[in-house]
Amino acid sequence: MEQRPGVAVTVAEQIDALRRAAGDGAVALIRREPDETVARIVAGWPQRFDARRALELGFRAESSFDEIVRAYLEDDLGG
Repeated sequence: MEQRPGVAVTVAEQIDALRRAAGDGAVALIRREPDETVARIVAGWPQRFDARRALELGFRAESSFDEIVRAYLEDDLGG
């Protein structure tokens, strides 16, 4: 399956990246609320994918979830 380049991480890795960027206070706001609809959607997402073609076309991706969090903070929250 070809896709745009991306980063595959677990929820725990995402939370760790949030903690590094925003501290324990931000992580303390996370609540576990299982949702079967969301679980079915996420279960259909690829876990690993081949992005060679996208890279050949010049697409670039962040190399870590920390970079994704930083980009979000800069682009969507104004720094």
